[in-house]
This record gives sequence, C-alpha cells and structure tokens, in this order.
Amino acid sequence: MAPDTGTAATDVKPLVDGTTGQQQPPLQKSAPKPRTRNRKKEESSEDGAKRRCVYFTDCVYDPNSDHRRKGVYKKDIDSLKTRNSTLQTLIEAILNYSEEDVPALVRQIRTCESLDDVAEAIVAKEQGLEEEDDDDDAVSTYDVSASATPCAPTFETQLSGRMGELRLDDGSVRYIGGTSNLIFLGEDGGATAMQRQSDQYQQQEDPITSWTEVTSDPDLVVHLLNMYFTFHYTYFLTLNKSLFYRDFLLGKPPPDTRRKTEYCTPLLVNAILALGCHFTSLPDARENPKDSATAGDHFSKEAKRLLMENDEHEKPKITTVQALALMSVREAGCGREAKGWVYSGMSFRMACDMGLNLDSGVLTSNNKSSLDDEEEDARRITFWGCFLFDKCWSNYLGRLPQIPPSIVTVPKFDVFPAEDADIWRPYTDSGFTQAHAQPARTRAVALQISGLCEISADLMTFFYNPIDMDKAKGKQAELKKLSEIHTRLEAWRKNLPKELEPREGHLSSVLTMHMFFQLLYIHLFRPFLKYNQATSPLPAHVSPRKLCTQAAAMISKLMRLYKRSHGLRQICNIAVYILHTACTIHLLNLPEKNARRDITHGVKHLEEIAEGWLCARRTLAILSHLARKWK
Repeated sequence: MAPDTGTAATDVKPLVDGTTGQQQPPLQKSAPKPRTRNRKKEESSEDGAKRRCVYFTDCVYDPNSDHRRKGVYKKDIDSLKTRNSTLQTLIEAILNYSEEDVPALVRQIRTCESLDDVAEAIVAKEQGLEEEDDDDDAVSTYDVSASATPCAPTFETQLSGRMGELRLDDGSVRYIGGTSNLIFLGEDGGATAMQRQSDQYQQQEDPITSWTEVTSDPDLVVHLLNMYFTFHYTYFLTLNKSLFYRDFLLGKPPPDTRRKTEYCTPLLVNAILALGCHFTSLPDARENPKDSATAGDHFSKEAKRLLMENDEHEKPKITTVQALALMSVREAGCGREAKGWVYSGMSFRMACDMGLNLDSGVLTSNNKSSLDDEEEDARRITFWGCFLFDKCWSNYLGRLPQIPPSIVTVPKFDVFPAEDADIWRPYTDSGFTQAHAQPARTRAVALQISGLCEISADLMTFFYNPIDMDKAKGKQAELKKLSEIHTRLEAWRKNLPKELEPREGHLSSVLTMHMFFQLLYIHLFRPFLKYNQATSPLPAHVSPRKLCTQAAAMISKLMRLYKRSHGLRQICNIAVYILHTACTIHLLNLPEKNARRDITHGVKHLEEIAEGWLCARRTLAILSHLARKWK
C-alpha cells in the first residue's frame, strides 16, 4: 500500500501476515486529522538532511532531485521565460524590420549557432548598445544590417550552409553546387551589371532580315516564322513568344551596343527558320530549290556556323539552350539521329549548367543574381521545353531519359489567360485561313504534355532500362508497375479539360498530344506481348495485344482527323515516329480487315509527310522491309 504523505510516518505501518507473507488490509479506523508539514522548519533543523521515511529507513533529502518540488519547477520556468523572450524578440524583429532587411535576418536565424545571441544582438542594436570593437564576435557576427548579403556566423556554418546558388558568370546565370569550390569565388559586380543592362536601342534598319545572312527577303523570313509558330511552337513550347518578338522586331543589336539581347539571337532565329522550312513548299525554303530534301539546310548551316565561330556553345544562354534543342529535333526529322542526339545533349547540359531544372527562388542568395518575372518565366518555359524534347528523344531512340524527374525542382510555368486566348489560325503557303480558328491555349496544352512526359520518364526507366534487360524483374513487380502507370494514364485522361478532348478541326497541338498519349499505351503493354495466356501475370480478361491494337487504331484515327483538319504538309516530325509505331502494331494484326485499312492509310499519310520530313521516307522503307519479312 502506498504511504500517505499527508499523515505522520508512525501512523501508517505495513501489515504482513507472518505465515503467508501476504499483505493484509489495514485495520479500519477513523481517519486521523491531517497535519500540516512545516517544510521551512524541517529544512532549517539539524536533521533536515536526513529523515525517516514511512518504512523507518534513513534517506537523503535532496529538494532538487524531486521534480515535483518548486525548486526544480522554478528552474524550468526560468528556462521557458528566457526561451519565450528570445522567440518574441526574433518574431517582433521580423515583423518590424523593413522588407529588404527581413531576408538577411531569416538567413542569420537559420545559420546561427545560438538564437539567444541573435536576440541579444537585436536588442543591443535597438537600444544602441552595440559595441564598436571589431573583436566583439558575439555582436559583429550577428549584426543585422541593411545589407542583403549578411556575413555568415562562422566559416564552419558557411561551409555547411551553402549547398548551391545561382550566380552571374560572364553575364550568364549559372548554377554552382555546394561541393564546388567555385561557390566561394566572388562575383564581378561591375562587369555583370554592365552585361545585364537592358537599355533600349533604336530599331535597326531592316530589323527582320538583320538576324540572318541567308536571305534578304523579309517576306520569306516572316512566312517561315509564321509556319514555325503555327505548327511547331504550339507543340514543342520552348520559348516565350512575346519576349522573342519584342527583341526580334528591334533588329540585331549593333556591335557597339552595351545591351546583350536576352530573348532573341541570330543563332536562335536561324534555328527557327530552318524548322519553318519544313512546313512550306516554297523553293526559297530549300538550299537547292529543286530538291525538297534540302529544305532548311541553308539556315541550318548558318546556325551551325554561328554556334562554332562565335563559340556560342561555351556561353550558357537561354537562347542557346533553345536553339540547340530546336536544331536537335530538326536533325531527327532529317534522319540524322546521331547529330541530333549530340545537339540535344548540349542543350540539356547547358540547361542544367544554368540551373534551369532547379527552383531559382531558393537559389538566388544575392541581389546580383535575382531574377525578374520575365526571366523567371523564360527559364521555366525553356526547361520544360527541354524536358519534352528529352522524352521525345528517349522514346524515339529507346534510351533512358537524360533529364530524369528526380533532378527537377523547378515549378511549371504559369498559364496566362490573355496569351492562351489569342486566336490560333491554320497557316499555309496561301496565308492564314479562318477555318478552325479558335483560342490557342498554347500553355494549357503544354502543361498537359509535360504531365505525359513525366509518366513517360517512369515508363521508360522501368520497362526499357538496358541495365535490367538480363535481370528478371519478377511478374509481380512488372504487374505492380504496369498498374501504377496505367492508373496515371487514365487519371491524365480523366482530368483532361473538356476543351482539350480530340475532335475534328481541333488545334494541331491537341491532336498530336493525343497521339503521344496513345503511344505511351503501346509502350506500356508491348513488353507483355512476350507472355502467352498461361504465363502472363495479367488477369485473364486483359490482353496486351488487344490494348496495343486499340491504341494503334486510335493513332490512325487521330491522324485521319489531322489530315481532314489541317492536311499533312504541316505537321511536327514527332508524328512520323508515332505513326511508325502504330503501323508496326497494324502489321502484327494482318490480315485483319481493320489492320489492312489502317496500314494502307498509314502508308499514304507517310508518303504525304515525306515531302517535308526525310525521316518519313526512311520509315516507309522500314515498314516495307518488315512487311516482306513477316508476311
């Protein structure tokens, strides 16, 4: 029975039966009147250090050992008061400091070794008690000044705290990670400020043709730009159109200007014009006017000259990232995959060098590297354009993505309602037509495509990883991954806005996007064609061959919709690869009636596309070879 601390020790004795050794219930007696204990008197007596407990044994009396005693509570209360005072001081400082001083204070709080020292420094400064002595580390280390770049508390915390930042290097914003010693290299503020000046210069004479030396015909340049921005840009969104045209219409900057054009360069313009040539039949769009196979070659050669002679590949710029990506996809369309793969690699490496894949909001640690809204938007648009190019290359060559989602922290770009509300009109060699005119929704479509790219990255990494080719993943692991990706694809389709569903006369970019969606379905279920009904890990009612056939048939249907809506003379070359994949499934299903119909239409479509894209001619040869081999 527990002793009653409210009565004298002699009033309570443990009762134990001598025979059984079991504790017996206490005798029933009237409760004695509690006696008040005079603790102060006890502590002052000679035997205050020792007392007799209820079990008549000597014990040591230590008031600080019992957390129920007010002596220990007092210490805890004092500690809490100190902590609350510190926190209150820091919060009030954050609330009361000017906007430009708050980031500096927050960085000091995050990197300090003692919040109390920071609070004391703040109080001292407010009371005007800061010492002038430079040797006073406690104050000088945590001095909260108006500077936006406060000193780190110690060299140790600086080494551990600087995990990466965006910084200016020769006029370009670049990412330097925490393990690089270059992160401690000071920036040349004067030089970078000069290079980042955005003073307007006078519009140049013949601004439209000033960007290229290939032609002096402004009508041709405008025509090719219209082709590019109508059919290629709307799917492969990789630049800010309004910023590009703002600089383009001023003309190429004079050699002696201090302004470095940020959103338009001769390299980028020539890369765009080279792509535009593949959507037109004008003789001037060809290096050899009589040979359609030379479409865009003259502009492409000019872009390559500028790239090498001006050492553009050595100077990280957003426009260079964009130009290299566009040059890469054109080379793929011309059937020169090796060259295109190199250009794409240069683009992606430069994008990562500039930190386009990272959220710049947490990396701009000083004002010199701070980005305005325009530059932030341009960086995001450019990166997610590279992300799309990478996934197209990954599918086209069957290789792992070079930009995996695991290295991406940058948010996706914003959709500007005014820009997406601009009217999109089909454009041909005869000019714009009013047929199928509708809101462009360029950014809204691009966001949906980026979602498919994220799914594609996981699909390619799991099912088409060359490292795992000889390793058995296990049927259950394959089934689990297939179920996961299938669920994501269905969620993408379910959440798609109604205005982006496929229909005749819809935007060319929307129809191409749905082809890409069906392509991922084929790639998801094609690895399961190796199983028969007895060995397949899939449920008996799920047929990989049937699902691949349905996706291929839908691609053929979408291609017919595209042809009726816009014709096949103006179509992105990614459609050639998608149609090729669908026709391979059609060959698998021959001589079925639907398969024969779709393969016939597919060949006719490729013949029409081949006038603008050489890769379509090679696709026809490959399909002919497969048909002979597997007939």
